[in-house]
Amino acid sequence: MAKLLRKGERAKLTNPQWNIYEHGWRPESRFRTAVCGRRFGKTFLAQEEIRRAVRMAVKNDVHPENEIWFGSPTFKQAKKNFWNRLKRAIPEKWLLKRPNETECSMTLKSGHIIRIVGLDNYDALRGSGLYFFVGDEWADVKLEAWTETIRPMLSTAGGHALFIGTPKGFNHFRDSYLKGQSGSQHESGWWSCLYTSRAGGNIPDAEVKAAMRDMDIRQFRQEYEASFETYAGRVLYAFSRANNVKAWPFSNAKPVLVGMDFNINPMSATIWQQGENGTIGQVDEIIMPTSNTDEMADEIVRRYQRGGSVAHITIYPDPAGAQRKTSAQGRTDISILRAKGFAVVAAASHPLVRDRLNVTNAQFCAADGSITAFVDPKCTKSIEAYERQTYRDGTNEPDKRSGYDHIVDATGYLLYGLKCPPQPARQTPTRFNLGR
Repeated sequence: MAKLLRKGERAKLTNPQWNIYEHGWRPESRFRTAVCGRRFGKTFLAQEEIRRAVRMAVKNDVHPENEIWFGSPTFKQAKKNFWNRLKRAIPEKWLLKRPNETECSMTLKSGHIIRIVGLDNYDALRGSGLYFFVGDEWADVKLEAWTETIRPMLSTAGGHALFIGTPKGFNHFRDSYLKGQSGSQHESGWWSCLYTSRAGGNIPDAEVKAAMRDMDIRQFRQEYEASFETYAGRVLYAFSRANNVKAWPFSNAKPVLVGMDFNINPMSATIWQQGENGTIGQVDEIIMPTSNTDEMADEIVRRYQRGGSVAHITIYPDPAGAQRKTSAQGRTDISILRAKGFAVVAAASHPLVRDRLNVTNAQFCAADGSITAFVDPKCTKSIEAYERQTYRDGTNEPDKRSGYDHIVDATGYLLYGLKCPPQPARQTPTRFNLGR
């Protein structure tokens, strides 16, 4: 049950939100870090934090040159997620004049300024002092935005800061969380907490369970349980021989689905067919060293055509193939495939590598333990790649030096394309000049 705020506050906060709010403006918690799962209510909390910061600035007679900021990774994000909410949160009677819609700032009768800022160009923000700062989605902001710009600006007025967001691996957001916890990494003046999406009370249990079916276990822990997940180790960590490798014989009666990576050495394709109850199985693999798209297409035709037709074959390729020209005639990879008669499903641009891998891992084993993707034992090179592809040390980027990435990418294009099909391009109507 939500607790009422002190006299003068207008909103109700949930118990977790109240805990974060209550620790504000204490010497021992000058810098607070709130690690929260999705839909926790972070922006609602932020608006109440800023309302209180205004009253604190007036009460303590803080010089107006010390501003109050809400910062997001980009200005566009800040404006979209917070500007309208901020305008509803600040009463008109507090304002000296109408809000500046271009700069997304408000000037108060006290002379203080509230503004929202994008932190991608943090060097351009230097100048004024700061009394209070809220950093939203802090894991996506560069550490230098804090150390080189925000932190020095808080010094004049002894300002406070609140960092809120969902984890994104082991980065500076995790470091600030550890600074606020008891233990060897604790620093004076820092306080932190961690709440899951369920603890936030804004998401029904049924929705959380549905997310568990759609997401792999690490992605679910990160997004809904606010867990700091390392990207060290295997890229397809959800894949296992014990659970995902089983006989999946080719059926001449079913459509053929192909994931394809256009790297020339080797050209790689994984062949799949769908099963019952939303399952899918890899039935074959094609790996062709020092080859090209024409040769790969011919090999697929040779293996899988039926009665001289390839109409039953759909290829999910690397989206870059729409621009990459690999033939002397200047044809693109995707145009070559279409010219052979294949159906081709390709996005207009690359999905984020992280998103593609999350979908792939979720098929091999979702957060609720369900498995929908299987690999026939004869696909030995694919199994080896799924087991051995790793991240580069200290990064969240797959290591491309091993050569295992081509098979992993090919499969990822297919599984992601099936789960998140690209939107059809809008067609511009043909205009006919009929004369007079």
